[in-house]
Formats: sequence, C-alpha cells, structure tokens
Amino acid sequence: MAAKTVANIHDIAVIAMGQSRAPLSRIVELVPVERALHGDALFSAPRASDETLIAEIGRGYAFELFCHRFQTDQLLVLRGAIDLVVLQNRQLRRIPLREDEATWVCIPPGVPHAAINRGRIPALLVNAVLRHGPSDPRDYEPHPVPARFRSQWRRLAVA
Repeated sequence: MAAKTVANIHDIAVIAMGQSRAPLSRIVELVPVERALHGDALFSAPRASDETLIAEIGRGYAFELFCHRFQTDQLLVLRGAIDLVVLQNRQLRRIPLREDEATWVCIPPGVPHAAINRGRIPALLVNAVLRHGPSDPRDYEPHPVPARFRSQWRRLAVA
C-alpha cells in the first residue's frame, strides 16, 4: 500500500501502511557540528539526508518567507553569516548562524523561515534535506511576510 500524506496547520504526519507514526516536531533545533581531526584535515560528522543542496544567500533581506510542507531543512553556514528568521508561536525569531560557530539548524515542515545576510559577501550554506513526502514546487515559492509581522521584520533586519 502506498504511503498517504496528511498535512494541516498544526501537525504533519505520515500514515504508512495503515499505521501512523508520531507527528513530526514543529520545533527548530540547533545542533553543534561534531568534528574530527584526521591528519591535517578537519571533518564534520555525516548528516543523514535524502538530498544535499548548496545555497548562496546574497546581501540584504526581502519580505519573503519559505515554508515546506514535507521536508526538514538542515542548514549549515560554510562561508559568511546569516540571521535565520523563523516564525514560531506567532513570533519571528532570529537565529544567528556563522561559519566560525559551526551549528546545524533543523527546520521542520510547516515552519516559515527566511535568511537575512548583513555581510559584505554572499553566505554559502549546505542544506541536508530530509524528505517526509513528495516534493512540491510550491514549497520553493517565496511568500510575503504577513502584514502583522512586517514591523517586527524591519526591526530584525536592522538589528
């Protein structure tokens, strides 16, 4: 039997073969990068993923959020710095991410998020994507920041 995917505003759960699994967390997690030195090379521990993407975030900010229904983004800044902004508990939250403080940030499905780059250079990130259902092109279309959050967004953008 094929997996059936169910999504609503509060939970995202996958029901496979008639048995349900626990709903995915809606909490953004920060996970320090585990590293090991082998000779002159410093390696990070592998991160489980279904696909790995490289993203470049240019300077500035836009009043746009992304929200994926069936994927967890696992982001790590490789070069530069960004402020990741997530919408949780009806508030925008700023999470600073920098190349010299290697930290994975895990953004579960259904959490709107965006990046602000205040640096002089584009930031380079890796995204170790976990899939929880089929990819949907609409998940990669930016959505405007809701009007009620725009003043808070402006404050975060100039902080």
